Amino acid sequence: MALAAPAAAQSAIETPAPAGTLDLTRRILRHVEEPGQDVAAYVRVRNGAPVADELVSVRCACAERVELHRMDRSGERPDMVTDAGWEIPGNGALEVRPGSPLHFMLIGYDPTAARDGRVRLSLTFREAGTVETDFALTDDSAAAWAAFD
Repeated sequence: MALAAPAAAQSAIETPAPAGTLDLTRRILRHVEEPGQDVAAYVRVRNGAPVADELVSVRCACAERVELHRMDRSGERPDMVTDAGWEIPGNGALEVRPGSPLHFMLIGYDPTAARDGRVRLSLTFREAGTVETDFALTDDSAAAWAAFD
């Protein structure tokens, strides 16, 4: 079954989900049908304040756990590192996007938790607090991200 974020879903995930001075857009998650797989999710977080904030955790009832993953290509072989948090610079943005070193890894994802082509994630920021927002499912994360440009 090919899933692409329909126009209505794209509009909804491009509409900012506010968390204090932060806006979360481009909220996408790679679609899989088989339970128990690990899947990647992506988001853009813009900070409207001059002071930095930090993403400190992501949770989802749809997965055993969610980790903040970063690809480390400094050695001979690429390595996946789990970070404790990611900074959102003051008056800047954090882009957790396909092709970048960053992604959320939903470990033990359960696709039956999805509703209407979406899953709900809870993101916690050091200053802005916690926001729950929907992430749209897509078969092609890179194409879904590029569709916003």
